[in-house]
Amino acid sequence: MAETSWNRGGPQPPTQAPAAQTLPPRVVRTRPELERLRDDALASQPLQPGDVRMLWCSPEGVASALEAVVHTTRWLLGEREWAPISRDLYPYPDLPVARVRLHAEDAIFGYKWHETSEWYAGGVKRTIEWATDTTTAERPLYE
Repeated sequence: MAETSWNRGGPQPPTQAPAAQTLPPRVVRTRPELERLRDDALASQPLQPGDVRMLWCSPEGVASALEAVVHTTRWLLGEREWAPISRDLYPYPDLPVARVRLHAEDAIFGYKWHETSEWYAGGVKRTIEWATDTTTAERPLYE
């Protein structure tokens, strides 16, 4: 699948004011943990693909995967209104986290969302898995 995402080169989706301390249902990570992941992904964007700490990701997919991690964490924090992949709007903090994970899986396996790269979808899926599971899910961007 091509190394692109739905908004590469296009206008950025609207953002909203930082949300209250409440996080969406099913999110078990803390606000500071989510913010740190977001900040680490943003700081990694200018790096060469081989220098980014994402062992699960192919070098040609690093840019899309990092973009997905940023979009997903911002969405979970209430800093981004549009859901990753579908671009649907939901009231914060009542976000359908499980549904967006399914959207990511549909994109990865080619069932839907054909315009979404598998690396972007993988970044969304891994970020949601990590945000909702403190026992087995690995951080999408290794520390």
